[in-house]
Amino acid sequence: MNKQTIITILLALVAMAGHCQDFNTCQPIAGRILTAAQNHKPDGIDELLAPDFHFNNIKQPLAAKVLKQIIAQMPAMTSWELAGTEQDSTGLTLRYIITRPDSTTSEATILFSADNLVLEANLLSGNVSLLKANPTPNKQPEVSMVRVPIHRHNGLPIVTVIIDGQPCNMFFDAGAPGVILNSKYFDHNIDGQVMGSGGRGAVGTGSVSGIHHVKLMDMGGVTLQETDIMTTDLSNLETVGVTVHGILGQSYYKDFDVLFDFKSGEIVLLTPDTTHQWLLNEGYQYQTVKGVKKGHLLTFDCQVGGVPVVLAFDSGAESNLLANDWPQLHPSTVKGIKKAHLTGYGDGRASITKGKTILTLGGRTFKKLQTAFSDVSHLKESKGIDGLFGCEVLAKQKLLISYKRQELLMID
Repeated sequence: MNKQTIITILLALVAMAGHCQDFNTCQPIAGRILTAAQNHKPDGIDELLAPDFHFNNIKQPLAAKVLKQIIAQMPAMTSWELAGTEQDSTGLTLRYIITRPDSTTSEATILFSADNLVLEANLLSGNVSLLKANPTPNKQPEVSMVRVPIHRHNGLPIVTVIIDGQPCNMFFDAGAPGVILNSKYFDHNIDGQVMGSGGRGAVGTGSVSGIHHVKLMDMGGVTLQETDIMTTDLSNLETVGVTVHGILGQSYYKDFDVLFDFKSGEIVLLTPDTTHQWLLNEGYQYQTVKGVKKGHLLTFDCQVGGVPVVLAFDSGAESNLLANDWPQLHPSTVKGIKKAHLTGYGDGRASITKGKTILTLGGRTFKKLQTAFSDVSHLKESKGIDGLFGCEVLAKQKLLISYKRQELLMID
């Protein structure tokens, strides 16, 4: 064995020793990040990140916020397994195979610095979820009630929002956590745009294409100022003659009680501490149904055809939604089953089954509700939610949702 070969072997052994030392330190850290993603709880992540932690071209402190948002909305995962390691001049990379409840798998990679801190964490196989656009509006202190006219398209409520002086059509979607702009009309105009996953809807997974800076966004006096909002392709929500500039998610109005009055063609935003007096002044009678907030969704104990279920309220749900195997498990609860397509925020249209069901909510019964049967595993596995109810009920019943009090008012 010549001298050069001996030197090469010694260098390799030194590298292996360093690798083992890094591995023994880094693997538990990787485990903490994956556990946080499984539980959707990003608390305590900051202490694991290197000062120069980054996400593509995004640097600190925004990079840490992006990672936390990914962890908070990570698709359901049952387990993970170390699939390999690699060490080079950039650091030690641990590669994991993640298994999901439906037995599908994906890859996650976590890169560590020389100080055994996380430099990169790619949990979605390169798909980066960015919900920087989760702003809360600045409500005017003197405003206790705002009436917002709506028109409906395919049963869904559309409101007009003024964005930088231009009137825009926005779906009023209580099932969306934040505000999303249609990249067809809003280019990314600031640095740090990200390609990747922007959240999962009833149909597919949305894809972030950039970030658009909005100077002023105004809906009847409820405003956002100097805000960065994510953009994505929402073309699949548009049909002939209908322009959709974006989705107005819950973060925009979560500090208000929201009354949906489809028959009068309006949504009323109320300051929570004035709601009951306003209802009294209007001469309304109502029944209160207590709910439970799971993530950003407000859920309620219901029955479908007498079968107990937990359903989340979603004003962006054209039809009620239950699991795709519901008709097989509870055939007597569904009438008029037929094949159809479901369109939503995500990858386009999905082939589904539809039928008519009877929903009991707060002791009231709603008959002949159009119900779609599709994949709701992302709701069931992560939040224990069996499905959604939305515009089918809103077309029959005036409802007020209070996120602050976690309750629903059924108004007569």
